[in-house]
Amino acid sequence: MKRLFFCVVWFVVFWFGSLLLGGMIAGAIAGSRVQASSISQGYAQGEVAGQAAGAAFGEKYGGILLIASLALSVGGTVAGVLPGTRKKAAD
Repeated sequence: MKRLFFCVVWFVVFWFGSLLLGGMIAGAIAGSRVQASSISQGYAQGEVAGQAAGAAFGEKYGGILLIASLALSVGGTVAGVLPGTRKKAAD
């Protein structure tokens, strides 16, 4: 039961972590490409562009990352390489 719990925890960590990291990178790249005449205008336009790029990343790659996170967490749990998923030693 403990291994199943940690499998689900690792799945959530991998999925949200990969979506967060990918969205941050896509948003930062899109936000840095904005050209504006003032700092405040550039900040506002960069924020809008970054949010749109992050959302587009999630829509485009969310399903792939879901499947990959599920496979990684199940595989890591079965192999016992993820923290909390190692089998108990036989006495």
